[in-house]
Amino acid sequence: MHDLWSSASYEAHLLSLPFALAPAAMLIVIAYTAVMRGAPALRGWLLAHCLCLLPYAVAMMLSPSVINGSVAEVLIQVASSFIPMAAIAGTAFQLTLIRKYRKYRGLVWIGVATAAVWIVVGTTTSATIDGVRQLDAGLWYANAGPWAWLALVHTVILSVGGFASLGYVALTSRPSDERRQLRLALLANLVTYAGLIDVGLAYDIGVFPLGWLLSGIGSLLVVRALVVEDLLRVRAVDLRAPLLVLHVAAAILLSWIVLEQLGPNLPWWVTTISLCMCLGAVRASVATVSLINRGGRSAEGPLERLLAQLVGRARTMRDAPAIAQLAIDIVELGIGVRPRVLLASIEDWGWTTETGANLADELAPDPLIVGWLAERRTAVFADELDPVPADLRAMLATLFERNDAHAIVPVGSADELIGLLMLTASPRALRGRSLAFLERTSERLAEALLHARMAKRAAERASLAREVELAATVQAELLPGTGPHVHGAFTVVGSWQPATRCAGDFWGVYSLGAVGSGRVLVAIGDVTGHGVASAMVTAAAVGAVDVCVRRSGRDLDLRELTAALDTAVRRVGGGELAMTCFAAILDAEASEVRFVSCGHTAPYLCRKTPKGVELHALVGRGNPLGLGVPAAPRVLQRSIQAGDLLVWYTDGVIEAQDPAGTPFGDRRLQHLLRRLDAQRLTPHVVHDVVQAGVAAHRAGHPLADDETVVIAQLREAAP
Repeated sequence: MHDLWSSASYEAHLLSLPFALAPAAMLIVIAYTAVMRGAPALRGWLLAHCLCLLPYAVAMMLSPSVINGSVAEVLIQVASSFIPMAAIAGTAFQLTLIRKYRKYRGLVWIGVATAAVWIVVGTTTSATIDGVRQLDAGLWYANAGPWAWLALVHTVILSVGGFASLGYVALTSRPSDERRQLRLALLANLVTYAGLIDVGLAYDIGVFPLGWLLSGIGSLLVVRALVVEDLLRVRAVDLRAPLLVLHVAAAILLSWIVLEQLGPNLPWWVTTISLCMCLGAVRASVATVSLINRGGRSAEGPLERLLAQLVGRARTMRDAPAIAQLAIDIVELGIGVRPRVLLASIEDWGWTTETGANLADELAPDPLIVGWLAERRTAVFADELDPVPADLRAMLATLFERNDAHAIVPVGSADELIGLLMLTASPRALRGRSLAFLERTSERLAEALLHARMAKRAAERASLAREVELAATVQAELLPGTGPHVHGAFTVVGSWQPATRCAGDFWGVYSLGAVGSGRVLVAIGDVTGHGVASAMVTAAAVGAVDVCVRRSGRDLDLRELTAALDTAVRRVGGGELAMTCFAAILDAEASEVRFVSCGHTAPYLCRKTPKGVELHALVGRGNPLGLGVPAAPRVLQRSIQAGDLLVWYTDGVIEAQDPAGTPFGDRRLQHLLRRLDAQRLTPHVVHDVVQAGVAAHRAGHPLADDETVVIAQLREAAP
């Protein structure tokens, strides 16, 4: 083995020069594949294929210059043992090229394992190469061993599957750039594998090897496919590999100079420290030069100025389609490719085009793809779907096909997908600086669209705030003030505290007939929820009561009133909002109160007695209004006497919670009313006591629901 590295075993020969074609072409392929970024699976298998072929090409190049037969035998023995591995790597490359690798990868790795056996057998035994002989042309060539035929058959078996699959797709697919790539790759592989004809020389068939020439031509065809036809779907140059080579080469050169200066008899630890210092010095020097160059270069080029223009002009825009049109123009100016932009709808899973037109469902991305694209910030290519999860690959391929697109760049922020840049240009136009510019444009577009969204939402909220303020003002004007409101023998006091700016509670007091006639209508209601929608329903309810009172006057019928209220609530609430209501007609002449309850809380009649205040609940049964239930509530009546006091309230009073979450409750309200001073039983006093009791229970806890309290009293006769 020492002779293999000894200069005495070699003597430069002019015949080695033409044989250098094959290794030179392979080194070009290896270097190009190593420094380019894109299609990692294709790059990996192509590198493996070329690296396994390279030993044979180098051995053939050195063969005319080798003067030692044993050295020639070792070179050819090692080189030929890698041929089966080159075959299976080539098959894997071909299958990956036509997107069939995942389907057959189990068989590929079995082939890799069996090819590895030949590496061991070929380098350690004479089973495949049994010595060498010198041809008449003056170069060394192998003699076939007893198992050489088996290695050849195995190599053919490892190769035939890839050739058959690639050939079928390349010859039967429809005309396209991809088909041209596949056909050129097929031709290059056929020419390279034709070099197996040299096996005949091992059996004394032929006079001069031609495999080196065919391998060289095949490698040159691969170079053309890589550079011109973009066989690897190259996206950008990866400078890490050449920089690493530069560092290592410079470090080796510097280390050699340093060790020569220090002398040959150095301790191992001095040599180690010297090598580390040399590598560190080279690394620091390269980094310093890179920083100087970076500082010397202008940070702003034409593409950066276009991006700045996109940001500056988009700031003044509030319309998403207009921003999308601007981005399209910027991309076209920057890289000469006019993309399409799809915009995600804020309200649903729908999509629109850059013009604002709704996108057909079959052209829109599936929600499952949207989630994956939202997490990805780099371009996705139709001819490079390996990074896509297996369960999404078919859906994404369909999206590409239906939109006639070759590339998609997600436009997103955080984990939200805002839009998509769709490009129909050939993938060869999207590489290097063009691809980087496109991805930076998508980032700026996302920022602009988000800014427009926030500005639009702010405007909508300001408009909504004005609408709420107007609704609250209108609602406050519709409801009576606290009072007292004196209607004949009755005095009424009431209050309304909304939980939000607009409330769902209402109350009203109306004289029936002529002023002082002695008949008064008191109505109180509670619409489900609170806010603008509930306020609209309460406004409709107040209007319905006003109409009924004006139309019927003294002859107002409570059933007709509830029917009118039900119609108003149903029309305005759309069947989605309901309202509880309690309506009572107080009649001083008849000394009675007639009432209906539509799902409302039961009010209390408070009566003075020698023992204090006596409570009676005015219980009525009926369904809430606005839900389309046709049953009319039953009209009930209760006699009243001078000094009696009626207390109405909404459920916000008894459901008011303290900081611990305990509600005020019916029992606490009843105890509060029973403890009233019978001598001070006036509407104002009772109203203030109830309000103070509820407020004390809440202890500063905010209102969870609207609170309305109404108190009415029949005046006592003068003594």
